[in-house]
Amino acid sequence: MMNLKVVKQTETGLNTEFVNIDSGRRVSLDHAIQQIRNGNPNYGNYEAVNRSNGTTYIRSKPDNSTKNNIE
Repeated sequence: MMNLKVVKQTETGLNTEFVNIDSGRRVSLDHAIQQIRNGNPNYGNYEAVNRSNGTTYIRSKPDNSTKNNIE
């Protein structure tokens, strides 16, 4: 499973672009959401969350580890 780091966000704080720490590959928010919803095992540490205002974002799945959190 990959570890993501935020590299771009909007003025409101929505993370819109990430980098895979292991490969250096950049990933857009839309791509990450699509991969999570398609069940890609590389994104198994993350989940897509729909807010009441219609915005979808990704976050680390809740667990007792900080090693797999989005930085």
